Amino acid sequence: MKNPRSAYLTRSGDVALLKQRARELVETWSSTWRSKNTSDASQFYSKTPDLVFFDLGPTHLGWEQYRQSIERSFDTIENLDLTLNDDLRVVVGDGMALTTATGHISYRMKNNENFESDIRFTGVWQNKGRHWRLIHDHWSRSR
Repeated sequence: MKNPRSAYLTRSGDVALLKQRARELVETWSSTWRSKNTSDASQFYSKTPDLVFFDLGPTHLGWEQYRQSIERSFDTIENLDLTLNDDLRVVVGDGMALTTATGHISYRMKNNENFESDIRFTGVWQNKGRHWRLIHDHWSRSR
């Protein structure tokens, strides 16, 4: 029989780890836009080809399509800043987790137009071999 206390400790550890990973994800996205290099962001994503990811633009099927779309955006966006508020929530289940948060995005286009918006982030994470990877994320504008 499993010790319920050890299961709780594992889930508590997972919550702390996922909060850290979600914050790292956002920081990495910001640095990805500054560096124009998607390889750092790829560590957060499952590479299963039929997964769906939503950002402020189109729907993406699989990390590879998502990556290519982001890299095309580098041609139009000069810089981007992405931050999360302190309302990050994590719910952990058996090998899966849900993260939700609000935040802020701002960027400057190469044509000098600026964009700024409050945002919402939802991430669905899967744990494989103690590595948490996003199997779905959704970024949207707050109203």
